[in-house]
Amino acid sequence: MKRKVGIDIDNDGNPDLHFDIKTIILIVGGLISITMTYSALTKQIEANRQEIEIAKQLPPALSHDIIDQKILFLENKIDSESKRLDKIEDKIYKR
Repeated sequence: MKRKVGIDIDNDGNPDLHFDIKTIILIVGGLISITMTYSALTKQIEANRQEIEIAKQLPPALSHDIIDQKILFLENKIDSESKRLDKIEDKIYKR
């Protein structure tokens, strides 16, 4: 299992790089992993593009600031109406 593969880059007859079988398998596995990751990311990017196009056609959502302002307004309105109701009850029941 200690076989080594020599790669001659400059054609001088002597191997310049030495790889054993385990290293070659690791390199091939790494390349496959990188290729599969790239493919999955490309598909996800395309799916996101399609979702963005769909979202562009929808009406714009209200911002959180506007919603917070409406909530504060309603809370103040409820408080004022509650005080008004208490005054009316006091008059009715003569407290």
